[in-house]
Amino acid sequence: MARPSILSRERVLSAAVAVVDREGLDALSMRRLGDELGVEAMSLYRYVANKAALLDGVVESILGEMPLLEPEAAPWTERVKARARALRKTLRAHPNALALFATRPAVTPASMAHVESSLALFREAGFSIEDAIRAFQAVVGFTLGNTLSVFAPLAPDERSSPAYESLDAGAFPTVLAASKALAKWNVDREFDFGLDALVRGLAATLDEKRTHKKKPRDAS
Repeated sequence: MARPSILSRERVLSAAVAVVDREGLDALSMRRLGDELGVEAMSLYRYVANKAALLDGVVESILGEMPLLEPEAAPWTERVKARARALRKTLRAHPNALALFATRPAVTPASMAHVESSLALFREAGFSIEDAIRAFQAVVGFTLGNTLSVFAPLAPDERSSPAYESLDAGAFPTVLAASKALAKWNVDREFDFGLDALVRGLAATLDEKRTHKKKPRDAS
């Protein structure tokens, strides 16, 4: 059995991610993690205080795979889209952990560094702090929702298959036309389409608020 002295928080979290990747979130426990590391479960509490802290650490460890992008010459809209694509790529690599990102906010300093970086980008673009929060939540929510809908793991008996062939063509002409398009659907192009529309909407909102501020007030 490995000695506890060789442990570190980074190693504990890395092992937790490995368990989740292979066996799913339900398999992760202090006892299972201890087995993975070859130590007694009690020795892990030096690095993670409880199960909640362990789950927060899994979020932190996965986000750590996504680089914190430095300021670039590219327009803020392109940088926002680059970050969203980087987040989606990172989440896709850990489908068993997707539910965590839908239910747990960033709480550790390492996780919040990504929040800080993204909020700062929106602030630099000219958003108020309130609108920066809204914009950040909108982009993250879209990215996570799209990734969940496409890549969340499902057992074979949990998958649904719409019975398009049984639909009445007179009642569902558009759905049937869509079903033919879906046969050659590209999920990456779908994501880019939605992301581009979202970011263009944010840019339009920002421009509208700037224009409103510049308008002179009516004389009393």
